[in-house]
Amino acid sequence: MIIVTGTVNFESLSEVEQVTQALINRAQRSRKDAGCVCYSFSKNLEDPTEICLTEKWESVELLQAHLEIVDEEFTTLLGTAKITRAIVVSNETGEDRVLMKR
Repeated sequence: MIIVTGTVNFESLSEVEQVTQALINRAQRSRKDAGCVCYSFSKNLEDPTEICLTEKWESVELLQAHLEIVDEEFTTLLGTAKITRAIVVSNETGEDRVLMKR
């Protein structure tokens, strides 16, 4: 299992508002890709200009195939948005360990 996490900090709240629909569209498209277990963006409650990314993929190969799919809207967003900082990392894990379940 591959876990991808990241944060993207934008210049302002209005910038976050401008990119929100493109991020929603990206998540909805990505969830349809082979091997996608989870894909979501969320807002940091302490810093509203920070968007958090969480992804879960069945394998590194399926994640790589996802990364090779052309997504012009998302590419344009990354090239034009006023991003002050961004970091995305991946980790390979073994089995999931449930920490809380209701």
